Order: sequence, then C-alpha cells, then structure tokens
Amino acid sequence: MRHLPQPVVDLLVHLKDEHADWTVPMVIAEARKQGDIGLELLLPLSSVHRILQRAGVMKKKPDDPTSLDRRRFRYEKAGELWMSDVMHGPSVFVDGRRKQKTYLIGLIDDATRIVPFAAFALSENVASLLPVLQQAVLRRGIPKRLFVDNGSAFRSTHLSIVCARLGITLIHARPYRHE
Repeated sequence: MRHLPQPVVDLLVHLKDEHADWTVPMVIAEARKQGDIGLELLLPLSSVHRILQRAGVMKKKPDDPTSLDRRRFRYEKAGELWMSDVMHGPSVFVDGRRKQKTYLIGLIDDATRIVPFAAFALSENVASLLPVLQQAVLRRGIPKRLFVDNGSAFRSTHLSIVCARLGITLIHARPYRHE
C-alpha cells in the first residue's frame, strides 16, 4: 500500500473534522479542490476512510443529527398517524378438525400508543385487513395518515381506494427498511 503524503492526510483530517456531516467522497472532492492534489494521486475511499477513522474524526457525536437518523417519529395529536402491521398468531382448530394458522392484524396510534383495533384473522389479505380498519375508524375516527409496510394486503388497490375515499394518506415504508 502506498502512503499518502502527510500534508494530504492533514488536509483530509482537517476537512472531516470541520465538516462532520460530510461523507468520505465529499471530503476527497473538497480536498482535491482546496489542495494541490493532482489526479495522479489516488485517494481510494477505503484508505481515506481508514485514515479518518484512525484520526478519530469519523465518530458521530451523540447530538449530531444525521440523514440516517433512526429515532422513531412521533406525532403530537391522536389520529395524525396510525401504523398497521400483521404478525403470525397461534394455530387454531377450524371447524373442530383441521389446524390453521392465524394472523394478528393491528393498528396503533403513533401519538397516544392506543390500539384503535386489532383482531385475529385466518388469512393475511386485504379482505381480513379492511374489517379491522373499519372497526378502528368506527371506534376512534378517521386518521389523517396510515403507515404500513409493503405486504400484499397493504399494497392492494382496494385499500388504496378505501383510504382515498376516507381522505387517509396511505404511506408505505421503504422496502427492506425496518424503521
């Protein structure tokens, strides 16, 4: 591995220290602008990251907000946002003879943490979801927003139409994000 000249290392560390929110590519780009660093000097991302890590400037400060802030959002008033999800429930005997899996379909108010309604169903589809939503609306009123994942029941056209008619903004989580 070739070593970077000390003035280049110092500039990289200084830039990252001054701009903690900058990414490594941003630090490299600014270093090339400010310093007398020609394109012939390679600045591999991994090497620069390692240098910045060793200098202690890659650590996030606890109070620094980041673009990947994963703290849970919270609305202040009831009904501003409901969240819904489905989880696997116990297997039960149906018609007294065959065992069938159940699903717990639930809604929770983000501000109050009240469960407007939840129920077990024998399938995880929109036909099982809509009665749960209906009971929640009857008990707690119409929410402004409904935050759901990307399960097939939540991606159905029927749910989109019901939400649109009720004036509920339907929000889907970004795929493969567990937030």
